[in-house]
Amino acid sequence: MKRRHQVVLFAVLLLSLTILSPSFDFRGTPQNQEGDQENSTFPNTSSRNENQQVPVEIVVSMSEKEFQVFSKIANQVAEARMVEIDLRNLETDTYKNVLEDELAVGDSGDIILLDSTEVQGYAKRGHLYPLNATTLSKTLGESVSRLREKTEWNGYQWAMPFDFDPYVLASRSDAVAEAGLERLPQNLDEWTKLLNQMGERTREMLTININDPCAADAWLNEFGPGVAPSALKNTTEASTTGGYEQALQVLNRIQPYIKPLNADPGVNDTVMQEQSILIVTRFSQLLEGDQMLNEDKGSPTNQIMFKPLAAIKSRSFVITSGSHEAEQASRWIEGMISASTQSDWYQQAHHLPAKQQQLNLESQKLTDGRQMIGGQEWFVSETSEKDVIESPMQLLQYKKKIQQFLQGEISANQYVSGILQIHHSSK
Repeated sequence: MKRRHQVVLFAVLLLSLTILSPSFDFRGTPQNQEGDQENSTFPNTSSRNENQQVPVEIVVSMSEKEFQVFSKIANQVAEARMVEIDLRNLETDTYKNVLEDELAVGDSGDIILLDSTEVQGYAKRGHLYPLNATTLSKTLGESVSRLREKTEWNGYQWAMPFDFDPYVLASRSDAVAEAGLERLPQNLDEWTKLLNQMGERTREMLTININDPCAADAWLNEFGPGVAPSALKNTTEASTTGGYEQALQVLNRIQPYIKPLNADPGVNDTVMQEQSILIVTRFSQLLEGDQMLNEDKGSPTNQIMFKPLAAIKSRSFVITSGSHEAEQASRWIEGMISASTQSDWYQQAHHLPAKQQQLNLESQKLTDGRQMIGGQEWFVSETSEKDVIESPMQLLQYKKKIQQFLQGEISANQYVSGILQIHHSSK
């Protein structure tokens, strides 16, 4: 046989053996059968080879001010954990659409900071990587259980809770005293007592962001489960008008004293200082006036009093199923949820830590200063933990009805009937 034919025959034989052998690697090294089995259960558990590593891409959606703080802390953690990162901040109005498009083609980065309520949906569609298969499995149980529940599905943990920002009812202690109350309103009788003090006052009772339906939902939960949009899903109009007649009467009386704003009110606003007794806002907005919460704690006339309404806004880190850097990604996330980093994030960005031990420490400081009503209980009820939004269309419909009520265009009874109609039409 000619030498050229021998070479061709040998090449064909070698190629056949390469294709047919399940234990042969194209690089010429045997595969680890035990490692293959593990990777088939949890793919991407190991990073690329050291000389092939690329930066871990982290995708978030934040205001420019918040992102500056996040970027600084994220890079400090990356340096300490010896992980190279690449941060990307998406515009809020395009964030979800960009994620959907990128996840569909498997090109969405390695880590995403998601709203915790969205985690299960992305996990069910196969876009996320289970954290049980990473080093994070050792620290999953250290996060706040009520936040962790949002990130669990099918026996696995799909995200690591990072922070949360509850809505609060807040006031100055002197304003509460002037209104004849010893504390912030806790029930219908105390709201009624406050209303009775409003007769001769020119001051408004309540200021709230008219463009945030979640804020209104958190506040309306104060008046019973038959009033807030999130609690009206399984309620009939007959039971609402009958069982919650007193709540609706109180809301109708409150309505003329509501001052709607186009943004979240804060403690430094003249609205709180001069025009309104109470505000509904996010906790982080209170901490924007940090000196108001920390200075002169011995003076009861200089205190900002508040009580949690609902912890709706919480965020969690996820690792995408398309990531090839799961090991590095988990190391970086582990650094971001460490006690020191959680403390730095709380102090600088004013979002509460999702790590239970750190949350207890920060909550105790607020309780010791007698500014926080209700001790360390940030999650006030089951109803407040239900998601308000079921679809973008429903959100717009909720928002319109809420705005009409807050602006005095419709009564509390008409608002409830309108929300019920939205629920029923969506079934």
